[in-house]
Amino acid sequence: MSKKKFIGIAAAVLFIHLLLIVFYGTQKEAFHEDEYYTYSTSTGHNVANPYGAIQEKSGMDLQSDFYVTNEHRFDFGSVVDIQRLDVHPPLYYLTLHFMMSLFPYSFYKWFGILLNACYSLVSCGGIIYLIYQMDKSRHRCFLALLSGFLYGIHPAFISNAMFTRMYCMSVMWTVLYVNVFALLMQNIRNSRKRFAAITLCGAAICYFAFLTHYFCLYIPFFLTLGFCLYVLIRRLLYKEKCILRMLIYGVSLSAAIGLGILTFPDSLSQIFSGDQGEGAFSSLFGSDMFTLLKLFLPVLNKNFFAGMLYPVLGVFTAASLAGFLLIIRRKYRGRPMPQTNFAILGIGLTAGIITVWLTSKTSLFLGDASSRYFYPVAALLLPLIAYTIGKAILQAEARLPGRHTGAVLSLILGAAVLIPPAVGHLQGNILFLYREKAETLQYARDNAQYPLVMIYDFNTRYKTWYIANETWPYERVIFIQYNEEETVIENNALKTAEKLIVYMDGPEEILDRLVAQNEHISSWSLLRHDLHYYVYVLE
Repeated sequence: MSKKKFIGIAAAVLFIHLLLIVFYGTQKEAFHEDEYYTYSTSTGHNVANPYGAIQEKSGMDLQSDFYVTNEHRFDFGSVVDIQRLDVHPPLYYLTLHFMMSLFPYSFYKWFGILLNACYSLVSCGGIIYLIYQMDKSRHRCFLALLSGFLYGIHPAFISNAMFTRMYCMSVMWTVLYVNVFALLMQNIRNSRKRFAAITLCGAAICYFAFLTHYFCLYIPFFLTLGFCLYVLIRRLLYKEKCILRMLIYGVSLSAAIGLGILTFPDSLSQIFSGDQGEGAFSSLFGSDMFTLLKLFLPVLNKNFFAGMLYPVLGVFTAASLAGFLLIIRRKYRGRPMPQTNFAILGIGLTAGIITVWLTSKTSLFLGDASSRYFYPVAALLLPLIAYTIGKAILQAEARLPGRHTGAVLSLILGAAVLIPPAVGHLQGNILFLYREKAETLQYARDNAQYPLVMIYDFNTRYKTWYIANETWPYERVIFIQYNEEETVIENNALKTAEKLIVYMDGPEEILDRLVAQNEHISSWSLLRHDLHYYVYVLE
């Protein structure tokens, strides 16, 4: 395949990935609670939550909590200050703040989706380049495009783009780091200028990754550790003088992380003493792995393999064994073969996913949404599986006789690599769209002229945030905090409205009192039961 044709097909793969993101982005109807937190903390101002006994706002006022105002446009310092109270570093929020500042007094779901699309396109292109540079065979273009295509169409990574959180940026830094590290692995004895450039790039990526999400450091740590051990073995066996360079590389990466700590000193307290940090350490050293396995494995099987985890792993194991046999049959000439580099990469990624697994608290298990913890590792692991299977099949096709051998092996390749993501689309495994909210939002728009009453418990007040965009269409939103004593529900709109829509997680006797004080309302009925609230209609 010519270089021009390869670049053209790679561009087409990126375009397909972008089309899928936009296609599913148009179907996104609501947001995960963490997405609301992302948007609100990226505005540069604190959100005034309704914590009084009774408080009235308009839906427009509530939506303005997610606007960047003229006063806070490009106010990056305020965004950093807000993130000091969180458990995550600020870089992703700063980039989202920049995009939102371009359109003040506006809120669009596309702020997060298009920002994530940019990061995801870089990741997709990075995966294509990674395979292309590491494999030196005549099939390198096909294998690189196959791996990139798998990433581009996979439901998991389209879901990642739908989720306005730091995970898409984390994937990008992980992929870029592995590309830089692959250049180092292929020839650690390159020129001083080239080695210096690789080291500086690796250190810069680690710096930005640290300021994006602390879990981003898992992959650089395990890859660097694994390659250091590999270089040490080669030093003992072949007397190669590479130890000093690996030491310089490791020190440079450590210095970059130290610079990240100096840039954002609150990172230390977030890692070691915050709720997430303490939970991660306690999970790492005290987790029941089988409990975590029981929780997370079905989620990973569904959302990454469309229920075909074990068949795919079976084909992958066979392909890996075939590649290993090929290595030991060849005469080893002292220079690491591409398969060796891929093996190091695979071992590092496996160690990373196990660490993510062990540091995931059971309290953070959120069903399918828990898939997001594994996106940075899976973004490389799944294309690596596709590469390994594709490589083994191409090698088998060249060695096995038979007229129909190529067709049979191609079917195996398609079944193992492309069928799981295709089935995932058919199963509706694109997460964070909340299509089921379309009818709910339409009901809110159709009844926007009637007051919305939010009756909530102070101890679970955060739930009012989980349905934020359902409140935005209403002209009047009345928040009522109930307690064990009789709640005062005096409000003129409650007495004169011809219809009330009530979100409530409290006792139904409050509804009777609302009916009793309004001469236009005679009864109440249950409209639906959502995840967090019962929704009633009083008319």
